[in-house]
Amino acid sequence: MQTKRFFLTALLTTATLFSQSYLDIIRPFYGMSGVSGAESGILPAASTTSNAVLGNPALLSYAEKGFVALDLGYDQFAGTSVFNTDKSDQISSGGIRFNSLSYIYPVPVYRGAWVWGFNLQPVYSFSSIQEFSGLDTDPDSDLEFTYARRNRESGSLYAFTAGTSFLMSINTSLGFSVSFLNGSNSYDKIYYENDSNDFFLFTEYLDSLHFAPQYRGFSARLGLSSELSDAIRVGVSLEFPSRLSVTEASSQDIMESFDDGSDTLWQGDERSALEYVVWGPWRIGTGIGFTVDPLEVSVNYRFHSYTTSSMKSNLINSEGNSLDPIVDAQIKQSVQNVNEFSASIQWSMSPIDLTFAASLRNDQLNYRLDNIIRMDTGLAYHFSSGLGLTIAFRKEQWMSDLNHALSDNSERKIEVQNSFSKIQFGIKYYL
Repeated sequence: MQTKRFFLTALLTTATLFSQSYLDIIRPFYGMSGVSGAESGILPAASTTSNAVLGNPALLSYAEKGFVALDLGYDQFAGTSVFNTDKSDQISSGGIRFNSLSYIYPVPVYRGAWVWGFNLQPVYSFSSIQEFSGLDTDPDSDLEFTYARRNRESGSLYAFTAGTSFLMSINTSLGFSVSFLNGSNSYDKIYYENDSNDFFLFTEYLDSLHFAPQYRGFSARLGLSSELSDAIRVGVSLEFPSRLSVTEASSQDIMESFDDGSDTLWQGDERSALEYVVWGPWRIGTGIGFTVDPLEVSVNYRFHSYTTSSMKSNLINSEGNSLDPIVDAQIKQSVQNVNEFSASIQWSMSPIDLTFAASLRNDQLNYRLDNIIRMDTGLAYHFSSGLGLTIAFRKEQWMSDLNHALSDNSERKIEVQNSFSKIQFGIKYYL
């Protein structure tokens, strides 16, 4: 009979999880984006309001009529884990959620255009689900035991955004918008082992981590759009770093049960009201659109400066050193900037609008070489009464991991294939 062989390494590798790290800095900006793939903003505001107030606010000036729009979405996220050649069954979760509420108001002016826009919607959804279980073998005795690894995350970062745009000249618009951010996240990480065949002195081993940050803050952006000709439009957008105040509660327990019925709590830790401030990435986007009635096509590029993200706090580590420079160094080492490419197409022939957008970008974590792929498609029908109905579909795919280290300094590498899909149902009324 052997004692538990993974305990010491598991304890050492999880004991420092409560220390803030670069992951806490980029986590609020790491979820599924609520804005369409054409984020640089070439398509008119009338088709995708969020692309204007949250992407390029200069597009607001193209809205000739005011309207109110509301839509709900059915979200589903799923994860499939792969360890060597073993693939787990896909696990998924979903539900109906509020998606957005928008109001567009063109100000009556004698010449040109001046438009205001207001929007409430989640800018990021943090939901993900990852799980893997299997058998492992002690290299000293060829004895087997079961283990499981599970990560689950849920929450959203909402933005209430106000923006305005006006014509600077006959063919050039300038716009700006400000967002007030509020949201929360709930993250659970569990590692479990079970000696079902009674080969070892332990019966069960559980390492569980839970933390729940609350976010409040603001962001701002500028946009420019210009019509070079009747058929060509260009746009540029600049988003300043978001500032978020974070209040975080966390708990961690490492417990082991033995064959004699006794239990041992190796580590128990609970913290509440941990406070710090994070500054997110700044972003600059550009795009060009071509119009051949009834089609409009755009190609866009957006740069996300994640390496400039930072933390401001009064926190210290166990040696009494300030955490801010330590986290800044981790960001420079473990985070990379993001290059996002997207293309979009819109077909408009009254009373029907069809849109499609696709984007490709690299992961912010520099040890992942996989890309994040997102596709959006939508259909809108406008009645003569001023009422409009919309339906849209979004699909996003990316890779993550459930890696963990073993006591012999080897690492069990588990890849996770993540997917997120959303079906949106909306109603729009032109005023």
